[in-house]
Amino acid sequence: MEEKKDATISVVINTLNAERIFDQCLDSVKDADEIIVCDMHSEDRTIEIAEKHGCKICYHERCRCAEPARNYADSQATSDWVLVLDADELVTPELWQYLKNFANTAPEDVVALEIPRETYGLGKKLRSMYQHKLRRFWRKGSCEWKGHVHNIPETLYGKSVVLHPRKEGVAIQHYHIDSLQSYLEKMNRYTDLEMERFKTKGTKFSLFRLIFRPLYEFFKFYILKGGFMDGVTGFIICTMNMQYKFIQLAKLYEMEYKEKHPDLLY
Repeated sequence: MEEKKDATISVVINTLNAERIFDQCLDSVKDADEIIVCDMHSEDRTIEIAEKHGCKICYHERCRCAEPARNYADSQATSDWVLVLDADELVTPELWQYLKNFANTAPEDVVALEIPRETYGLGKKLRSMYQHKLRRFWRKGSCEWKGHVHNIPETLYGKSVVLHPRKEGVAIQHYHIDSLQSYLEKMNRYTDLEMERFKTKGTKFSLFRLIFRPLYEFFKFYILKGGFMDGVTGFIICTMNMQYKFIQLAKLYEMEYKEKHPDLLY
């Protein structure tokens, strides 16, 4: 009887001026069967770093976020399974071994795996930003992204399962916040993009939400998710998460106000 071959894994990464820890990101998945880098015409060392690691490079027109380019990037993969990463994320050795085993043993009706992610800010692991499940690993062709920012890829068929039980080190490591300045810039950019999603969903402004939702965000991240155990860094990050929600809802008010009063000077 012919011996069953190991399942192959493609790593897919969308990039735009992503040099900061891209070298470490690619090194963490060096054992992949192929690494696809879909670049939006970076102007820093992103492509140089990708070439050094022998990545397969393709290009997509520049967009305001990665989501519109993700399906195209996924389509370039040729392996049995696809692992989607961002350029500021690392895969631990424990997670890589888990993914290899999962790809070889998953039942046919299981097409995707939801993976924990640890987030780091200012060099510190943040309890409040821990995510229990992100759908990032799937059989090629089984999942599809929608176009708006921060969306979850949808399964086209089959089942998606959560990595269980949780194991030490079996997680994506997300080096999200290298400075407060860059976090504020992301906050402004992403809250702009959220307006497109609000418009599509028909979300309406509410003064009640503007007052109380940011307060709930702080309570959730600082108290319920343990941000208070992360010291001063935790307090700062949880306060900025509260600020993110306030800015998001304030921009929703601004958008609606300008639509209702198009004749005013702004």
